[in-house]
Amino acid sequence: MTVQRPVRAAIVGLGRWGQNLVSSVSGRPDAGLEFTRGVTRTPEKARAFSLAQGLPVSDDYEAVLADAEIDAVVLATPHSQHCEQICAAAKAGKHVFVEKPVTLTVAEAQQAIEACDAHSVVLCAGFNRRFLPGYEALRGLAQSGDIGVPLHVDANFSGPFGYDYSADMWRGSVSENPAGGMAAMGIHMLDAMIAVLGPVETVACLSRRRVLTAPIDDTTTVQLEFVSGATGTLTTLMATAANWRFQIFGSSGWAAMPDQEQLTIQKTGQDPAFMGFDACDTLYEELKHFAQCVLNKSAPIVPVQDILSGVAAMEAISASAANGGVRTKVAG
Repeated sequence: MTVQRPVRAAIVGLGRWGQNLVSSVSGRPDAGLEFTRGVTRTPEKARAFSLAQGLPVSDDYEAVLADAEIDAVVLATPHSQHCEQICAAAKAGKHVFVEKPVTLTVAEAQQAIEACDAHSVVLCAGFNRRFLPGYEALRGLAQSGDIGVPLHVDANFSGPFGYDYSADMWRGSVSENPAGGMAAMGIHMLDAMIAVLGPVETVACLSRRRVLTAPIDDTTTVQLEFVSGATGTLTTLMATAANWRFQIFGSSGWAAMPDQEQLTIQKTGQDPAFMGFDACDTLYEELKHFAQCVLNKSAPIVPVQDILSGVAAMEAISASAANGGVRTKVAG
């Protein structure tokens, strides 16, 4: 039996999240992906981690793209850099896994997607919550009609991360993180909504800074109207205790995830049903999936249309927040 060699990847960006991605597949050959090089703006800051991982690190992205021993790049870099980095990787024939948001504008997303298509490379978006077994079950319930016609979705993803950011960090800047916690946390819920209900038509977003010292909003809430006619509410806070909740309401019941490992199903006139799921290493699962897409030429779990829908909704949310919450049309 022929054994496929793993996808040889370079991690680009070795901050906290880039290190988490590397660690998720380290010493796990069944992932089908191994990190063999790293690129980061300040290699000295990642020296201890890179030594522990046996990972050569430099600040030269172009050298990685020119390396015939590299099959793919995994981008954990500032959002505004994604489009240029994706296009350069595609031109060099490297497959791309990119952390969310894929880009900050629809125009950039289209450019990145077109570059990957033109050079026949895989483009995977880092929406790891799609791999949660509970979410897969909830999505199946909603799309099968088991809880009736989907009417409304409500979600909250919050945490105290904003207290760790400062004005001199890219994660602490409004240009990289418009609308408070949307780019860090809320976008996961937005993607989960789009995967169930389809594209968003209009949004209205209120976003405020009350307690953080970094110049980013700490409290953000979004009202959404989907093309399907369903509605949604999404809240994300950067200055409170951790919270994760996702609930969809249908015409004959609802399904709710109070956290990432439980699912409650309540149908009209019936007793509630409770389901529990084992903890899932979603970072490992998403990188394993990326490797399978590369090796087997299979389609990514997040289709191109969902990427574009998510970026378009995020761009509209950012515009609404900047304009005091005015209802804003999402680019179609």
